[in-house]
Amino acid sequence: MINYSATVKISSQQLIELFEDSGIQRPTNDKLRVSRMINNANLLYTAWDGETLVGVARGFSDQAYCCYLSDLAIKKDYQKQGIGQQLIQKIHSDLGPNISLVLTAAPTAKGYYPKVGFENIDSGFKLARKY
Repeated sequence: MINYSATVKISSQQLIELFEDSGIQRPTNDKLRVSRMINNANLLYTAWDGETLVGVARGFSDQAYCCYLSDLAIKKDYQKQGIGQQLIQKIHSDLGPNISLVLTAAPTAKGYYPKVGFENIDSGFKLARKY
């Protein structure tokens, strides 16, 4: 049984291991940067199988209008079990119906998000990071 939390604190090492096992591309060789990613996000929802971190959704919200969902990562052995969808639903439910969720998707994940209720938008822009 998977348990979900919006309050459990995780370490940078736990997040690094999850990122590496999920296939998501993040700067896992920079532990300090990953630590800042955790500490500066105002939303961090986690999924647990016992003591094992199996999923995370990390983002930022103004709590009034929109939320940027920065990361959605699920361990490979736990993918395709609805864990990502549950994390998204829990965030959206907690924020309320007047707050939009927005994200950028990796090319390999573009087919996933419409399946869990997101609509494709063409009005986004970015200034790319150097990584």
